[in-house]
Amino acid sequence: MANGPWQARVQFTPGGGMAFRPGELLVRSGMTESAEAILTESFPDDAIDYSELLGDTWSRFVGLTDPLKALGELRGAGIFAQPNHVLFAMGCCPPHPSTGAADDLEANPFMASSLMANPFMASSVLANPFMASPFMASPFMASAAGGCCCCGGGGAVAANPFMASANPNPAAAPWFQATGRRRSTARPAPGPVAQEREPADRVRIAILDTGIAAVDPPDGLEGMDIHIDPNADGDAPDEDGDNYLDPVAGHGTFVAGVIEQLTPGCRFEVFEVLTTYGDGDEAEIAQVLWDLSQLAEEQRPHIVNLSFGSYSPIGMEVLADAVAALHEVGVVVVASAGNDATCVPTYPAALPNVVSVGALDEDERPASYTNYGSWVRACSRGTDVVSSFFQGFNGAEPPDAAGADPDNFDGWAQWSGTSFAAPRVVAALARRVHDGLSPQQAVVDLIDNGQPDIPMLGTVVLP
Repeated sequence: MANGPWQARVQFTPGGGMAFRPGELLVRSGMTESAEAILTESFPDDAIDYSELLGDTWSRFVGLTDPLKALGELRGAGIFAQPNHVLFAMGCCPPHPSTGAADDLEANPFMASSLMANPFMASSVLANPFMASPFMASPFMASAAGGCCCCGGGGAVAANPFMASANPNPAAAPWFQATGRRRSTARPAPGPVAQEREPADRVRIAILDTGIAAVDPPDGLEGMDIHIDPNADGDAPDEDGDNYLDPVAGHGTFVAGVIEQLTPGCRFEVFEVLTTYGDGDEAEIAQVLWDLSQLAEEQRPHIVNLSFGSYSPIGMEVLADAVAALHEVGVVVVASAGNDATCVPTYPAALPNVVSVGALDEDERPASYTNYGSWVRACSRGTDVVSSFFQGFNGAEPPDAAGADPDNFDGWAQWSGTSFAAPRVVAALARRVHDGLSPQQAVVDLIDNGQPDIPMLGTVVLP
């Protein structure tokens, strides 16, 4: 898994709306040879290669110097192709990287923190030619992710001030969109009060995320039945070595801890598909999901947690195929809806049969940051959630005026986002599976027939 800032591995359409892997396209099988012929003729200087995905249902092309132009060539020839979208962890509050809605630099409180004195803010990253490249002037996309043009109403969410500037000029903070550098919003916390709960040791849960803390089992995860991808490096707090907590480091550990607190004893399979800067690509994520769908019934998970997502005006068909394959064999996929206070659908949350989850605040009201809409099926608390985190990490940020150290962690953290509402729904579904329901029956019982319901946020789940 790549470490550090993402400028070499993430590109955005102008004005935001979509993020994708540079130089890559995904093409439906049966069209691969035709696509190769067109690309070779149209881009003779590119070192183009491809490999198979999801069995042989898709091909992944690499080596394209201008994937958006190549996409236009293929689609114009009737070949179904799409970018290899980048998806992002949803453990930070707005903006989503691909919206182009970078932080309000003058009003955002973290701009006054010691982080802004970090030498990286004066590094050559800010002069990265990516931000001035011809790609940024491409007419392929206007803004697709900002604003809310699709839904009516939304209660407290509709009045959220974030909606007043859902897609401002991406040039407002090119350092963030170009690099992914931002302050983590996780904060140290005391551990929660332990509660006695019956173990659900018959339930298998897959978590696709940043992985699990690489050194020492965090508090709350000791003795868990966790099986980790042997090819994974493990989640580390500071993989780029700048002495600051990486933006979403600990995300996977935190998600696993939420489930373990509420429904202990599940068997976890953890796959490292996101960097500690929060990015992961559609092809790799879809391949993991497809591989899970091909396992024997006694090996595949009952429930899959996906606490990440992204926007795309053309959909994410590769991811959709992988999710559909899981649904066909009875596996339930739960995904976070997003933290941008918009009703524009995110993927994978808005895909058919996915349990999409919005966030409530500590008073069980719609969180100000949560995405919403008719495509959101459930909601649970996502604000100020406390869960397992790194042991003994103390970053470079100094204590605040009250003497509290904002990045001195000892096993627990407090964090907000729809990323952490989703595993609460997973935990509630897992309890019903343990009690004898199939995963899909559990969704009908808890989500489809559940009460109460919040318009545009779905069924309230309070495990």
